[in-house]
Amino acid sequence: MRLAIPVILLVAPWPALAADWKLECPRELATTQAVSGTLPAGWSSFARTRSEAKDAAPGAAVTAPTPPASVSIFDGPPTEMADLVPDNPNAKVQRWTFGKTRTRDIYVVCNYVDTRMKLAQKVPAGVTSCALTGSDGAATGVVCR
Repeated sequence: MRLAIPVILLVAPWPALAADWKLECPRELATTQAVSGTLPAGWSSFARTRSEAKDAAPGAAVTAPTPPASVSIFDGPPTEMADLVPDNPNAKVQRWTFGKTRTRDIYVVCNYVDTRMKLAQKVPAGVTSCALTGSDGAATGVVCR
């Protein structure tokens, strides 16, 4: 019986040590002002407004796949346009914090160069904060806790 108690104590902390949820934008996106091909699992797409992209009419082809340009965080489905302002908008590494009990889902959105198309993925329900990640000065992913 004495040995069972230490085993229980060692197992109990594991949920608190759960891994961060990490997401990196897909490296490129080929479009004809609509996503072409199959999206990676878990991703959905939607179009930005014309003012945020090169002046290309719907159906106009972009000659090559384009890289991600930035990451946004949305409160609710991105089609509702509830783009959240980071807690520290002028910082090099931007962060967002969310209430522990939320009534709406949080989405990570990848914005791509020269296209109105974006990719979005829902953040797991238990996440309470996200921070941008990336290399070479480009924020192309997030780490959430």
